[in-house]
Amino acid sequence: MANAENLIPMDKRSQSEARELGKKGGIASGASRRAYRSLKQAAKAFFFRENDDAAMQLIQALYEEARNGNVKALEKLEDLIGETVPREELAMKKKQAAAQSKPDNGKTAALIAGMQERVETEDDLHEETAGADGTVADAAAPAD
Repeated sequence: MANAENLIPMDKRSQSEARELGKKGGIASGASRRAYRSLKQAAKAFFFRENDDAAMQLIQALYEEARNGNVKALEKLEDLIGETVPREELAMKKKQAAAQSKPDNGKTAALIAGMQERVETEDDLHEETAGADGTVADAAAPAD
């Protein structure tokens, strides 16, 4: 069971120890991907090669669910027959459209310019106070 004594950040480990742990992680990741791929191949073999009736029953169940309003079932059917745009590509296009539709109206440039002006003003103020001799009598009283 893990506890605080066992958890050592990678930046606190030696370079060779971090490399060895990274190597183990890569090997485990590869094994996991191979296991998932073989499971996926086995599922495809069961449903689509050896057992046509089971595949047809699955497709019919998806069709019935889609007719009853299940959107996920409809999307899965569209994926099966190849009628959908890949989701990653669609998500990227939506993100690009959202970025292009945001009106800037020059506000970003004005905001950056205002921030730079404020920093310059603060730098000037710091330089003036650093040159003062520290007496309050020399300073002009602020107007009320």
